[in-house]
Amino acid sequence: MKALLLVVTAFFAGIVQGIAGFGSGPVQMMTYTAFWPLPVAAAISVCVSVPLNLSMLITYLKKVKWRKVLLPAVPYIVICSAVISVSRSFNQALMKRIFGGFLVLLAIYYLFFSKKEETEFSVLRTLVYITVSAVCDALFGIGGPLMVLYFLGVTKQKEEYLGNTAAFFLINGVYNTVFRLISGILSVQLIPYVIIGTAAILTGVTVSHRLVDSMDDDLLRRITYVMIGLTGVLNMFC
Repeated sequence: MKALLLVVTAFFAGIVQGIAGFGSGPVQMMTYTAFWPLPVAAAISVCVSVPLNLSMLITYLKKVKWRKVLLPAVPYIVICSAVISVSRSFNQALMKRIFGGFLVLLAIYYLFFSKKEETEFSVLRTLVYITVSAVCDALFGIGGPLMVLYFLGVTKQKEEYLGNTAAFFLINGVYNTVFRLISGILSVQLIPYVIIGTAAILTGVTVSHRLVDSMDDDLLRRITYVMIGLTGVLNMFC
């Protein structure tokens, strides 16, 4: 049952990511927390998403501006490492409720605010975006929303934006996966689930390429984030 639900979730996450360009992390975390503690669920979600970012990086490699990628990546990695190191000592019941609240806020953000472009970034604003994203990535495996806005603000072309975000999340995904392995959060026993999830999410992305021309992707995004919001409510009160 666990493996089947993981396959379905990862497959759907791949479709959402392929059509919308974001969202694989929140979709995966909707169900992974039913089977594993938050730190473990986040580790699996990030690890499974690494091949997605790798495939996108290969596609847009020539458009990547590495300076724009590495400058935020360094503090992001430092903050992630610190939070991951202490995440297992947190009260899991409290963290589940906090995670539920985070999902609700994430759903509201995507439903009502994600299309607004951010064009000016002060040093303070950039640090806030990096810090909040890194903490959410470390705790919940979901660090994308604010960093997506950041890269939209500092890039001029769609291809550059897609390449930079893919490079950024690939670097952090690989690092965080290795760090979680060393820390014992991501154990060898979980590798079969990671392999299954990876295969399913890549299949979902492949299918999304065939569906993208005929599917109303805006409706799909809205349904997805309504589901995320409902999942958040369940985590907060159940």
